[in-house]
Amino acid sequence: MKVRFNIEGLDCPNCAAKLALMIEKKEGITSAKINFLTEKLTVEAELSESELLAVVTDTCKSFDPDIKLSK
Repeated sequence: MKVRFNIEGLDCPNCAAKLALMIEKKEGITSAKINFLTEKLTVEAELSESELLAVVTDTCKSFDPDIKLSK
């Protein structure tokens, strides 16, 4: 499953790259890419949509509580 999210609150491209790596390391996630300029997060996973949303949200909030994620 491939899902695209809007992601707001990242301060720099390096932070976006670090967060994408954190998400990609989670079990069930195949790939994660963040486009810093367009504020889009694209995730490919072998999880249900609700499981994927929970994993991505938890990871984003642990990285920076001010990050806002929407679909």
